[in-house]
Amino acid sequence: MKQTILALDIYDLAKVQKLIDETADFIDIYKVGPILFLQAGKEIIKIIKERGKETFLDLKFHDIPATVKRSVESARDLGIYSLTVHSIGGEEMLKAAVSVPNHPKIWAVTVLTSQITSPDEVIKRAKLAQSCGTDGVIASPLEIELIKKECGKTFEVITPGIRPAKTDDDQKRTATPQAAIKAGADFIVIGRPIIEAQNPQKAAQEIAQSIGN
Repeated sequence: MKQTILALDIYDLAKVQKLIDETADFIDIYKVGPILFLQAGKEIIKIIKERGKETFLDLKFHDIPATVKRSVESARDLGIYSLTVHSIGGEEMLKAAVSVPNHPKIWAVTVLTSQITSPDEVIKRAKLAQSCGTDGVIASPLEIELIKKECGKTFEVITPGIRPAKTDDDQKRTATPQAAIKAGADFIVIGRPIIEAQNPQKAAQEIAQSIGN
């Protein structure tokens, strides 16, 4: 499976469909967050599935354990590939999420890449998530090697904050695609560098080539 996940953080469903069609040769997983899910819901998941691709549902579940468990069940029934829960929800909530039979991959958010934090805090949350049985964590490029060292190479690290070049935006802890993969990221999440490119297909291709897939 290709390691680039394209974040479809846009409102326009027609534009989303065009982006998927243009980038399908280089992307296997598409991230659907609240911006798009509130607009298109089940429809966008169906569209992605019809194109033979997978959905990463990034809604960062953070609620009482029973509610999170039922949310994971609903996501499973939609046939998605992976979803996010927030590690700050704690041990009981994380265990409730992973207790769902045949659940999608569950990736726990450590600290948002727009926030400045210490590596120790990220590692603490990653270890908690691993101990509760999640499949991996969402973490910035700066913590990939530390997480792999502390949690093992099979514990997945999914990395947002990926920028092919230095940009001035709200992401504080970033890296290039090559640097993130070299550090051990299992998947990299890219949005604006592709969806705002003049030629999204070319941008996706160049990123895929830069990391070797």
